[in-house]
Amino acid sequence: MSNTPETITRAALYIRVSTEEQALHGYSLEAQEAALKQYAIDHDYKVVHIYQLLADVQAGKIDLILFTKLDRWFRNVHDYHQVQNILDKHGVAWKTILEDYQTTTADGRLKVNIMLSVAENEADRTSERIKFVFDNKVRNGEYCFGGPMAPYGYKAEVINGVRKLVKDPETESATAAFWDKMIKYHNTRRAA
Repeated sequence: MSNTPETITRAALYIRVSTEEQALHGYSLEAQEAALKQYAIDHDYKVVHIYQLLADVQAGKIDLILFTKLDRWFRNVHDYHQVQNILDKHGVAWKTILEDYQTTTADGRLKVNIMLSVAENEADRTSERIKFVFDNKVRNGEYCFGGPMAPYGYKAEVINGVRKLVKDPETESATAAFWDKMIKYHNTRRAA
């Protein structure tokens, strides 16, 4: 069914990537935007904008919010209910284009709550695992900074089979001078 000029549905496209891993697995901002734009074209929706949009929901500028997957819009059950209350109050619907959710029925709303609870639990479990690994590294005196480079003034070395941070003799005096100034002035700009 095609929209007539008087009944064109105004859609906002919402995109989000919260981790590098999600971007690597095809959920990049560009991939989400392209998929959402194509979906809107296929369904004769007028794209209003691509952005954070609750203010425009409250201003009555949007009828429908499109996003690729549930976890691109909501991250936990609490946030879902807070946002859903705003959407309901202003008569705005949402739709995922890569998943099937029906929020007009009790079973559909239950499915959303279950899926968000599972996602929230997995995020919490992942956080606990990362904390456990980092706590263990700290207890063992291991290097636990992310990325390929050590903080300025240090370098990574393997000592007795354990990766540790040690002062870099080439930059040690500059680093020590910076921290002396930081302690004296409590001002990073002045210390730098």
